[in-house]
Amino acid sequence: MNFNKRINTEDALMDLTPIVDVVFNLLIFFALSLNFSQVTSSINIKLPKAKSSEVVTEKQVVVSIEKGNKIYINDKKLFIDQIPNYLDDISKDKVVVIKADEVIDHGFVVQVMDLIKKSGFNKLGIAVKKQD
Repeated sequence: MNFNKRINTEDALMDLTPIVDVVFNLLIFFALSLNFSQVTSSINIKLPKAKSSEVVTEKQVVVSIEKGNKIYINDKKLFIDQIPNYLDDISKDKVVVIKADEVIDHGFVVQVMDLIKKSGFNKLGIAVKKQD
């Protein structure tokens, strides 16, 4: 037996290619998932633009009004006469944010807001897209 056999130093070096590949794939994954994190709902609403807007950080109930006067509360589709019954089960200390498409009739939005106020919610807000 030859115990004085030399070890090839090239074999002892670690190959960094697989590590670089994994890190690169993780970077792509996180970059793409950040792009899709802004999509919060499947409801297609084009919000009106406003220069003055503020972020609401309190607990929210989201009322979305789509084209054709389709109403969604927290992504559940409802008819206008079902709104008071649905809101009875929700805590009244939450902020109600209305996301109405910019082409919706103003009178219909006011009608929905009136139903929300009659249900006992005191904090109402209208979602807008920040104008540059």
